[in-house]
Amino acid sequence: MTESRAVARLPEVLSEIDRSAASSIDRLCELIRRPSRTGQLEEVRACGEWLAGELRQAGFSAELVDVDAGAPVLYAEAPGPPGVPTLLFYSHYDVISPEPVAAWTYPPFGAVREEGRIYGRGATDAKANVLSIVEGVAAWGRVAGGPPVGVKLMLDGEEEAGSSNLPGFLALMGDRLAADGAVSFDGGVDASGRSKIGLGTSGMLYVELRARGAIREIHSAAARIFPNPAWRLVWALASIKGPDETFGIEGFADPVRPPDETDRRMMTAMGWEGRRQLREAGLESFVLGLPDEAALERLLFQPGLALAGISSGFTGPGMKAVIPTDAVAKLEFRIVPDQEPETVLAQLRSHLDRHGFGDIAVEVLATVETARTDPDSHLVAIVAEAARQQFGGAMIKPTEEYAGRQGAWLGAMLGIPGVQTGVGPPGFRGHAADEFVTEEHFLKGIRLAASILGMYADHGRT
Repeated sequence: MTESRAVARLPEVLSEIDRSAASSIDRLCELIRRPSRTGQLEEVRACGEWLAGELRQAGFSAELVDVDAGAPVLYAEAPGPPGVPTLLFYSHYDVISPEPVAAWTYPPFGAVREEGRIYGRGATDAKANVLSIVEGVAAWGRVAGGPPVGVKLMLDGEEEAGSSNLPGFLALMGDRLAADGAVSFDGGVDASGRSKIGLGTSGMLYVELRARGAIREIHSAAARIFPNPAWRLVWALASIKGPDETFGIEGFADPVRPPDETDRRMMTAMGWEGRRQLREAGLESFVLGLPDEAALERLLFQPGLALAGISSGFTGPGMKAVIPTDAVAKLEFRIVPDQEPETVLAQLRSHLDRHGFGDIAVEVLATVETARTDPDSHLVAIVAEAARQQFGGAMIKPTEEYAGRQGAWLGAMLGIPGVQTGVGPPGFRGHAADEFVTEEHFLKGIRLAASILGMYADHGRT
């Protein structure tokens, strides 16, 4: 397509999306009704095979690529005209398990439609996001014979389990993934209705700490002479992070840098509402009583540590006078640029050893590297403008509090710009009971994907 021809045809494509809205919604409901619980490999693969068929009908070539013993990555390509740039899109087709099912008002895999909402596990996270890309490309195919740019699509089957397969997938596929920009659809819009666009991601180190005691439960009367693994673990945790929110791990925070002036301008432009965040959480204040501006800076540019779970001994009703045999805690370090998961792991192990907790075992459950994208990239400007046109506004985040091997991460790995966005409505209840997507947001998401394709075609490889 010649200069500006793609954008000139975009109104036709958007009209085609509107005409095809009913069939797009039907396909989304069909996808939601196909369970793909992460870790249930036969289930995930069956969903991937169905999706591969849908992709082929939409004009893609598609294949399921096995990287390891986990679920396959669904990889697809739709070529553009000669000489045009290529975009690499990412999303995922596995979903978190819906338990406790009793908490759901609607069947988790029923795709029940009610008052403009579609309820079901994965409705937003991430099946509406997946089909927004697919339907956007398909609409270009029906109007113009194909997309105005080359399209490569990765659909991860292990995202909800940490995407440990993606580094291997990138190594396996090599030059087949060559592209000019990377865009992931796996998020949503702000409570204000603006599309959220992330230019970076936090990193992550998720570990399990385990303290062990006697080989069987012992009567608690012997607590005066026998070690208690629950106390060992509590003391170890207290040495790692104090009530003042500071880290006791030597050297952990040394690489952390404050945001620069560009970052601060972007944070100001976000219009982040701390009071709304607190209301939605049912809380009175942030940690340390932080005001809104400081809370946002801490959220995006300071590392964090969540004690995600802790268990030991008897926790049922009534009494049981015992010393437990072991104690387990799950810790999630959220890290920022210049911190690396492997370094943090070594620092944690060294800290425990130096403070007399060498007996506490550390098991790594997941790691993710940090990533940042240049805010001056044309890709950022194009995605933001497409979001403004389709959602009425864009919230551009200099980086995100979330960790994931998505747009910015893919960009960093491939040496290209990368961003994250998504179609989910405010409060879509991801990972919770009665997850939903609205038909309106899904259709706007298809228009967003189609708009990005058309606008990127006219900007070449800049």
